[in-house]
Amino acid sequence: MWQILSAAGGGLALTFIVGIAVGVFAGTLIYAASAVVVLERFALASVERRWIAVFGTLAAVLATGFLLRARWLEAWFGDAAQTVGLAGLMAVTITALSIGVCRLALARTRSSRRGTLVLALLALAGALWLGSTARFVLAAAPAVVIAGLAFALRTSRLGSGADEAKEATLERQLLGVAAGLALGALLAAALPQPDARLADFGETVFIFVFGVILLGLVPLAAAGLVEARRSAEWFIALRYLTAKRRQVFISAITAICIGGIAAGVWLIIIVLSVMNGFEQTWREEILGNRAHFTIHHDSGEIADYEEVLAEVRRVSGVVGASAYLDADGMVRGRGGDIFSLRVRGIDPGSIGEVTDLPSDLILGSFEGLDSSGSVPGVVLGNQLAISIGATVGDEIVLISPFGGPRTPLGPAPRLERFQVAGIYQTSFFQYDEVYGYVSLEAAQSFRRSGPIVDGIEARTSDFYRSAAVGKAVEVRLGDPYHARDWKEFFPAFFQALKTERAMMFVLLTMIMVVAAFLIVATLVMMIMEKSSDIAILKAMGAEDQAVERIFAIEGTLIGLAGTAVGVLAGIAVTQQLGWIQDRIEGMTGIDALPASVYQFSTLPSEVDPTQVALVAVIAMVLSLGATLLPSRQAARLDPAEGLRYE
Repeated sequence: MWQILSAAGGGLALTFIVGIAVGVFAGTLIYAASAVVVLERFALASVERRWIAVFGTLAAVLATGFLLRARWLEAWFGDAAQTVGLAGLMAVTITALSIGVCRLALARTRSSRRGTLVLALLALAGALWLGSTARFVLAAAPAVVIAGLAFALRTSRLGSGADEAKEATLERQLLGVAAGLALGALLAAALPQPDARLADFGETVFIFVFGVILLGLVPLAAAGLVEARRSAEWFIALRYLTAKRRQVFISAITAICIGGIAAGVWLIIIVLSVMNGFEQTWREEILGNRAHFTIHHDSGEIADYEEVLAEVRRVSGVVGASAYLDADGMVRGRGGDIFSLRVRGIDPGSIGEVTDLPSDLILGSFEGLDSSGSVPGVVLGNQLAISIGATVGDEIVLISPFGGPRTPLGPAPRLERFQVAGIYQTSFFQYDEVYGYVSLEAAQSFRRSGPIVDGIEARTSDFYRSAAVGKAVEVRLGDPYHARDWKEFFPAFFQALKTERAMMFVLLTMIMVVAAFLIVATLVMMIMEKSSDIAILKAMGAEDQAVERIFAIEGTLIGLAGTAVGVLAGIAVTQQLGWIQDRIEGMTGIDALPASVYQFSTLPSEVDPTQVALVAVIAMVLSLGATLLPSRQAARLDPAEGLRYE
């Protein structure tokens, strides 16, 4: 019985999760499509070329920043000036072409055909991406769901006796999308295994559509919105937003909408900035204790490491290289406790080129690692030194589990005496408790390996390009050698940070979704309140598009105000997080970030302009998408019906 209930509960939970995912996906599509339609209405009103040039220039600047952050241009050229120049030229060209394509499409084609073309391209992108998975059920599910939705709309329309052309057009477009996505199911059935090339091509098609909308349609829509300042629609929209007397309640709801969007944007920027700060702090600490990449031999050992070091240092982008040798050992504390130790042999003269270890020393120096004396030196972590009760100048005995005299029970451990030459302290207790540093000669003697090393550590001028520089080193050294990037040493850690950041982003976006629903409710109430005004405007000759633009302008202004306030507040609060933390700790008397636990006492933060732009875009998409249905409802109002009871 319990197993049946557990299985039923699991099935219900899975159904609930799938339903939420489908609902979020459908809502995203509806809001995005509605936002594009509203942008199209504004773009049709753009006439003056100066405003198109202004907003096109802003779009090109943003595109240039995006291309520079992608870093693949820098990987091609390396020179900063050439990279910036080429990125700017590409951004200007792409923006000009996008604006030209959008203006041509707006002037020469009807709205339904433009929508059909965009949906066809998106369906093609989705079909290629789904088909590349080679999973038939996954690829066929979206086509079945969308086709079912189209037939449900058709059944509802025929059952109600309505035969509106717009609803029929929507049904045909949905069936066309379903047919396009069905190609993905055919590809998935034909492919024996996943094909990444199809996924890349589908992603390219999606980026093309998104780029044309962002770099072409958005500047035209912004120009049309600015040009509408002298129009009657702008005047009426502002009067409705600043309602007085009987409409004070609607003005209060408008303020709540602005506050909801601002709160969502503000919270997302702060949370993402703090998580970026944590990631940057951990990354800097990891890179301070490790090199950007390491070079290894397929056999596990490098004999002629001096020649390999010279070759690595000749590669462009490498600013430092040093050999190392690892050995496992143990050390006995004063109380008789045994602690494990990772003995790493290093070159004291070049270790500072690849790590920040010399700056982490709190006692002693690396000069004591010289093996010319009778007792070789060792540099211990502060945590390990405290655990065994050792300080600079003390002698300790390292125990190697291998290499001792043979006994009937196997080889006995081998003991070797070292003198503590220094103590270092990092922000990672894992390093301080485990790693001990000796000279290469001492490590080779302790391990009894001969004049070999395990690998070569290298540091680059830009750790983001460490993978590309590592590949260049591989090409220079030849087949037996391979490189490992710093991201490969802690993949789960950084992936966990990215996953947590993405989940927080999605959850906090729901605040803006709620605010978008408030925009819908506000506009609907405003339309009901102003139905007689709308009827009079239409009776005086106002077209449906003019009435639609009135309420579209209202929703857009609400979104712009909320987004602007949220962005400014988020950046301002992020810059003052330290001061806010001090005030909170002073009032509560609680240490919010104990250094012994979190390894730093101040809340880190880093504002990412790309993330801020993405949050602003999402807020505006939700705001624009929320205006479409209410504005169309107002445009379809019958003047006679609106004035019946006046």
